[in-house]
Amino acid sequence: MKSVLYTNPFVSKKIINQSGEDFNKPAIIIANHTSFLDILAVGMLHPKIIYLVNDWVYKSPIFGKAVQLAGFYPVSEGIDNGLEHLRNKVAQGYSLMAFPEGTRSRTNKIRRFHKGAFYLAEKFNMDIVPVLIHGNSEVLPKGSFVIKNGSITVKILDRISPGN
Repeated sequence: MKSVLYTNPFVSKKIINQSGEDFNKPAIIIANHTSFLDILAVGMLHPKIIYLVNDWVYKSPIFGKAVQLAGFYPVSEGIDNGLEHLRNKVAQGYSLMAFPEGTRSRTNKIRRFHKGAFYLAEKFNMDIVPVLIHGNSEVLPKGSFVIKNGSITVKILDRISPGN
């Protein structure tokens, strides 16, 4: 998925990737979550990412069809029923993306992590790639529908191997 964030000239976008991560080896990507734009920000990193989302996103009358066509996967009722589907996607070279907080924060403070992403990393013996997103909560705050001028920075941290 090529991010539509690139079409907005009033939002500067910066990716910091000091480790040279290319996502050619599938991983579990985890990131903080403060804005609907977080999905698009992660979409700037690589085209082969399956997003794990809440059912309301998947069934939304506004976003539902688009996220279904993009290959997003609903996990609200647990991940166990989707293991085979997700395993097949990983075998096709897709990374799995989860916001371990489970919902967007209004305060920019990272909330308690749910265990789904870590469960998948263990179950599939995959690396975790932490990603930090900064600026999205100012460009499109939770509850707002107007994108403001601003800047977004996405920082890719070093991979964490299953044995670490």
